[in-house]
Amino acid sequence: MNFTRREFLGLAGLLGLSASASARILPIGGQSGPFQVAMVGDLHISDARSMALVCKAAGQIAATRDVRFVVVAGDLATDAKLSELNMAKEALRNLQVPCMAVPGNHDVEPRAARPFGNFENVFGPLHWVRDQNGWTFIGLNSCEGASSNVTIPSSELNWLRKRVKAIKSNRPIALILHHPLNPNTKAYRVKNADAVLDIFSGKNLKLAAAGHYHGNQVEEHNGVLFTTTACCSSTRGNFDNTTAKGYRLFTFDGDSVSGEFVEVAP
Repeated sequence: MNFTRREFLGLAGLLGLSASASARILPIGGQSGPFQVAMVGDLHISDARSMALVCKAAGQIAATRDVRFVVVAGDLATDAKLSELNMAKEALRNLQVPCMAVPGNHDVEPRAARPFGNFENVFGPLHWVRDQNGWTFIGLNSCEGASSNVTIPSSELNWLRKRVKAIKSNRPIALILHHPLNPNTKAYRVKNADAVLDIFSGKNLKLAAAGHYHGNQVEEHNGVLFTTTACCSSTRGNFDNTTAKGYRLFTFDGDSVSGEFVEVAP
C-alpha cells in the first residue's frame, strides 16, 4: 500500500513514531532530484519554557516538503545537563524525519568521568557519516572540552581523515560541526581550521556549516560554501546584534548547494 507524505505523517503521529522510528520506515538515500536538509543550532535549552521556540521551528521544518533530514549543530543544552538534553530532544520530536546532532561546548561536562556522557545517552554518536542522494554528510565533533575557542583534537582529525579517505574524489561532501571554519568569521574560527580543510584536499567538499557564532555568515571560498546561522534560542541573543532567530535550509541539486535563513517568530 502506498501513502502520500501527508497520509504517512498523519499515521506516524497517530502511532507516536519518533524521528528514529521514521528513519527505519522512510526510504532514504535512493531518491533523485533536488532535496533539502535543515540545520538548526544553538538551542541553549534550560527549562520547559525555552522549548517553545524550538518546537515551533520543528513544526515549520516538518511542514517543508523536501527536507530529508535535520542536523543540529551543537549547544542543544545550556549546562550539559541530562534534563536539558532530554528537553531538547522532546522539542524536536515532531520533525518526522531523521535528526542527527553534533555536540557544542555547552553540551560538555569537562569534570565528569564521561564529559559527553549525557549528550551520547540522548543524541547518540559524537560524530557520524550519512549518505543521502549522492552526497556524503559528515558530522564532526569540534569540541575541545567546554572551550569557545578550540583546536580540534588529533584523535578527531584522525577519525575524519579515515572517513574522508574512503569517499570517492568526485562525490560531493557536506561537513557539519559546531565551531566555524569560515575563513572570515567574525569570531571563534577553529584554530586548526586549515588543517581540517587540508584533509579534504583532492576531495569534493562543497559545504562547511557550523553554529557557535550566533549570526548569519555566508561566504564561498575555493568552491566551498561556509556558513554560520543565527541561534534558535529564547534564552540567548545573536552575537551580531540581529534579533531574528531560526534555522538554515540547504538545497542540494546535483553537486551544488545553496542555503537560506528561515526565521522562526517567537
